[in-house]
Amino acid sequence: MSAPAKPRPGLLANRDFTRFWFGETVSLFGVRITALALPLTAVLALDANPGHLGVLWFLTYLPYLFAMPFGVLVDRLAKRPLMIAANLLRGVLIGLVPVLAALDMLSMGVLYAITLGIAFGTVLFEVCWQSYVPVLVSKEDLVAANGRVTASWSAAESAGPGLGGLLVQALTAPFALVANAFSYLVSVWTLWRIKVPEPRPAPSGRRVGWEMRDGFAFVVRQPLLRAIVMSGAVYNFFYVFLEALFVIYAVEVLGFSAGLIGLVLSIGAIGGILGASLAARFVRRFPFGRVYIVADLIGVCGPLLIPLVTGPTVLAVIGVTTGFLVMRAGSAVANTASISLRQAVTPPDMLGRMNAGMRTLMWSPQTLGALAGGYLGTVVGIRAGLFVAGVGCLLSALPLLLSRIPALRELPSVPVVRETRESVPT
Repeated sequence: MSAPAKPRPGLLANRDFTRFWFGETVSLFGVRITALALPLTAVLALDANPGHLGVLWFLTYLPYLFAMPFGVLVDRLAKRPLMIAANLLRGVLIGLVPVLAALDMLSMGVLYAITLGIAFGTVLFEVCWQSYVPVLVSKEDLVAANGRVTASWSAAESAGPGLGGLLVQALTAPFALVANAFSYLVSVWTLWRIKVPEPRPAPSGRRVGWEMRDGFAFVVRQPLLRAIVMSGAVYNFFYVFLEALFVIYAVEVLGFSAGLIGLVLSIGAIGGILGASLAARFVRRFPFGRVYIVADLIGVCGPLLIPLVTGPTVLAVIGVTTGFLVMRAGSAVANTASISLRQAVTPPDMLGRMNAGMRTLMWSPQTLGALAGGYLGTVVGIRAGLFVAGVGCLLSALPLLLSRIPALRELPSVPVVRETRESVPT
C-alpha cells in the first residue's frame, strides 16, 4: 500500500508571499491616508478651489492611459526590483510634501507634479504585483493569494479614511502624509527580504511598439479576457457616475452629515473584507465560473439599492449602507476571481502587458464617466442620475454572462494557456 500523499502546504507556509502581503497591506493603508490628506493639503494649505481638485484627480488617473509601456518593461525585466523602485519613488515624492510645506515652498504646481509622479509609480507597481503573485504562489493558491490582497484593499478602504482623518486632525494635512511615506518604506523592506528566485525574462529582440501591440492583441483576442475587459469598462464608466453624484445626493437629498457618510462608506467596505476572505473557500466548494458570475451579479445589484430610498430617515441609512455592503461584498469575490483567471490564462512572458492592457482598457472610461455623470445629474436630477448608474452597472454583467466563464469548473490549466498564446499572431 502506498503511503498517503502529504498535504500540500498552503499560503501560511509561504513566507515570501506573506512578506509581500504584509508590505502591500501597510502601503494600501498609506494610499488611503494620502487619498484624503493630499486633497486636504491642497484645500487647507493652498486654498485650492474645486477646479484645482479636479485637476488633481485627473492627474491621478492620467497614467492609466499610458500603462502599456510599463507592461512591456515588466515583461522584459525582473518585477521585484521594479516594485522596489516604484515604492521608493512614491515614498520620496510623498515625503517631499511636508518638507516643502515646512519650508513654505509648496504650491499647486508643485503638488500637481508630485501627484503625477506618484500616479506613475502607482501604475507601475500595480502592473508589477499582479504579474508577480504567480511567481510567489502556485496556481492552486492564486485565488487565496489574490483574495488576501483584495481583503487588505477592502480593509484599507474601510479604516483608511478614518485613520487619515485622525492624522490630519492631529498633525495637519501635509504632515499626515509622513505616514504614507513610511508605509512605502515598509513595503520596500518586505520586498527586499523576499528570497524566491525570479526567472529573468529572455530578451525578445523586438521593438517596444510591437510588444505593446501584442499585449493589446492578446487581451482583445483572448475570449475570457475580452469578456472581462468589456464588463469592467462598462462597470467603471457607470460606477464613476455613482462617485460623482453620491456625496451630493447624501447631503442634499438624504440629509446625511459628513460623519454619517464616512460611517456608511466604512461599513460598506466591510462587505469587501468578508467577500475577499471567503473567495477561496467558495471556489474550493463550488465551480469557479458559477462563483465568479453569482458574485458579480450580487455586486452590480448594489448600486441600484442606493437611489431607492429618499429623505433623512433611518430607512435611508439602512438602504444606502446595504447597497454599499452588497456592492463591496460581491465585487470583492468577483475581483478576486477575475484577477486569478487573468493570471491563469496568460503565459508568464505576457503577464505585464496583459495587466497593463487590462488597466488601460478598463480604467480609461472613468475619465469620461465622471464628466458624463456630473452632466447627467445636472440635466435629469441627482436621483435619476444614480438610477442610470445602477442600471449601467447591472448591464456590465452581460459580457460575462454571454462568455464561457459561467461554464468554467476550475481555473484553466497550462495546456489551455499555451493554446491561447499560440492563437495570437505576433
